[in-house]
Amino acid sequence: MELQTHENGNMEGSQKDANSQVPSPMETPPRGLATPEEAVNADGDQQPAKSRFTSHQIATIVGTFFAALTNMMAYSVITVFYPIEIPIVGARFAFLAGSFITGGCNILFGFIIDMPTNATFTGFSFAIRILEGLGSAAALTSSSAIVASVCPDDVGKAVSLVETTVGFSFAIGPAVGGLLYHVAGFRIPFFVLGGLVLSTVVVNYFLMPNQGNEAEESSSVRRVLSIPAVWVALFANFVGFAATASLEPTLAIFLDELNFSVMAISLLFVSLGLGYGLFAVIWGAIADAKKCTRILIVVGASGSGGLFLLLGLPQILHLPVTGVLPGVTIPIAAATFSMLATPTFVDMLRSAEWYGIPSGLGLTAVISGLWNSSAALGSLAGPLLGGVITEYYGFGYSIMTIACTSFAVLIITCLFGIWEFRCGKGKREPREAFSSEDNSNDQEMRLLSSK
Repeated sequence: MELQTHENGNMEGSQKDANSQVPSPMETPPRGLATPEEAVNADGDQQPAKSRFTSHQIATIVGTFFAALTNMMAYSVITVFYPIEIPIVGARFAFLAGSFITGGCNILFGFIIDMPTNATFTGFSFAIRILEGLGSAAALTSSSAIVASVCPDDVGKAVSLVETTVGFSFAIGPAVGGLLYHVAGFRIPFFVLGGLVLSTVVVNYFLMPNQGNEAEESSSVRRVLSIPAVWVALFANFVGFAATASLEPTLAIFLDELNFSVMAISLLFVSLGLGYGLFAVIWGAIADAKKCTRILIVVGASGSGGLFLLLGLPQILHLPVTGVLPGVTIPIAAATFSMLATPTFVDMLRSAEWYGIPSGLGLTAVISGLWNSSAALGSLAGPLLGGVITEYYGFGYSIMTIACTSFAVLIITCLFGIWEFRCGKGKREPREAFSSEDNSNDQEMRLLSSK
């Protein structure tokens, strides 16, 4: 009897333990877990619970979105007024001042860790980063205007060299920063890189010629934007930078699912930046020598669209994908993206000159500002759209979106080229350059009318 009672007691205890692990229908399940009724549909099939963002996740997403938005706005907002001011204050002064602000903000970032509260740390991070974006925009916009003005016969090659350095910096910057942080802590990366930027200010102060210091009239942004070809080039440039930037928040996750190591992922991102920068020089030289900017844009758009169609379609069709496919397509796509974006600067400049806008620092400042603005907006829109599409539909659909936008550039550029030949340049002689002394109405008529 005692044994039977003991066994019954154990059975009852085990039954209680088992029952304690099953929540009562009246109990609320823990946050993030679905109830049995939610997990099973009417046919009895098991359904995955829909994930919901917590308040902490929402706050984090909103904060990062605001940071990206303000950073890129700080870079692109300057386009509205900065090209007008460059010939007034001098491109050299604008370049040196922008570089000085950028270097100074980097050094300030090294002290931000001493902020007493999280609120002040976050607030000063935003403020310094926005100011740094303004300085970077001033330096990059004026640098493109300076090299285009100094090298009027080799604009594509000169601007592409600037793009090469930008791509190279994006490729090695994270590695250098991570190494310095690993060796010496939080402050040293900002102190070293900020000091390097300030040292270039000192060197350029003595070496850079006084190009752009003399008073010179700036071209009208409205007048440049009244040229249809400029909008086509801006759209192509926007798509090129958006497509490249859209890979930043999504590609590493996709490669991790294919069992890529951290080192392999890093090398692939390095190849993306270096491939863009190195091939930009080649495409810029070809655009100058052969005057074939539209052909380069069309080939670049078709190449990038085809490559990403090849990468994204197997995932949508649920076909097996190996690491060889992204390992081959991504570096080649970097070359096609640079072929798509680099010639747009030369195309905008040549189109403005053909329509009679005087060449010089005033025009190159406006073209540089518009070109950098479209690049900045593309760099902002790409990660946002790529991240959202990947989150809700998957990486394959994000890649297919890149392919579709590239094909859109291909179609628009071809159709515009046909229209321009039949109704525009094919039936008109190049406009003669006009000065500010001409009547504004006459300028518009000369700009838009045909002989």
